[in-house]
Amino acid sequence: MYHHKNAQLQLVAEVIASPFYECQPLFNAFEQRPLPPHVVSYLRRSQCGFEGYVPRVCCGPLPLEQEATSQRPTPRPTQPTQGTQGSSEVYSEDSSPAPRNQCGIDTTGDRVYGGTITDLDEFPWMALLGYRTSKGTTSYQCGGVLINHRYVLTAAHCITGAIEQAVGTLTTVRLGEYDTQQDVDCIDSVCADRPQEIRVASAYPHPGYSDKNKNRRDDIGIVRLATRAAYTYYVQPICLVENRARLDAGSDVYVAGWGKTLNGRNSPIKLKLGLPIFNKEECDDKYKRLGAILSDTQICAGGVFAEDACRGDSGGPLMKRTPNGIWEAVGVVSFGYGCGRDGWPGVYTSVAKYIDWIQNTIASSNV
Repeated sequence: MYHHKNAQLQLVAEVIASPFYECQPLFNAFEQRPLPPHVVSYLRRSQCGFEGYVPRVCCGPLPLEQEATSQRPTPRPTQPTQGTQGSSEVYSEDSSPAPRNQCGIDTTGDRVYGGTITDLDEFPWMALLGYRTSKGTTSYQCGGVLINHRYVLTAAHCITGAIEQAVGTLTTVRLGEYDTQQDVDCIDSVCADRPQEIRVASAYPHPGYSDKNKNRRDDIGIVRLATRAAYTYYVQPICLVENRARLDAGSDVYVAGWGKTLNGRNSPIKLKLGLPIFNKEECDDKYKRLGAILSDTQICAGGVFAEDACRGDSGGPLMKRTPNGIWEAVGVVSFGYGCGRDGWPGVYTSVAKYIDWIQNTIASSNV
């Protein structure tokens, strides 16, 4: 009995709340390829609070994998679909962003946000943009968000310019993804639907964008899908922020995606991160030193060491949750100075400044 209690005390002593990237057992587990479902589940359960905006984990040794039970994983119930993925008909509801009462509803319900590893159905509007490479393969290099059945919002630099030479031509959009290394995603005996892979019909970078501009002004774009996305439990549109909305310094915002981790590798599973809005005047001054003159159409967020949009994706969303629980896209991941440098925020294109352009581009492309 004494030895059992002593072992328990020793285990408690070994479990220390620390930043994820400083917890070697969990960080090593995260580097496994492919990530076993029991490891994903354990990583999610290990999150235990925050120090400011930095997520903490209860750091301890990874338990041995439990023997698989005979019970088959069960899928989440899907919501009734609105429209069909295979339909090519033009619908009037596709000619504008989703109505406010039909978007931004996260199917995970009311939970604490700002951790590291998402649940299967968190942020169901997240999209992965796929490019056809010179070798004939598909490479997913950018992110975006679904804003109605037919359109995805992303960055202009994910549609045109250097990415076409460096990676390839944008050809497909994947919706409802969680773990890019699994055909069917499952956590704790719950399985998601298979992702929807939809061909790109056309893409519209903002006409003011140019790779030659250091400040990446007008770094925003729209992707039109060849067929309509089916709304399910795992695929939903996000709301767009209203054009008069303000974001004060210190406001809580969030990024999510499959972007770069600290060691420079893409994450196979969807991550999330809470960030503060950074004071715009201070941000402007910082980037002037690099020769980038920011405009009022850009937002700065982050600036916390080792925590930045590298946990998201280029073209992915900067998101805000309204007091009534609705999620809005307030920005698009554009660029930054390195990744996670202390005191250096990331730069995002302000969605509020481009609401008219977004609506007009969607409406005209439906004609």
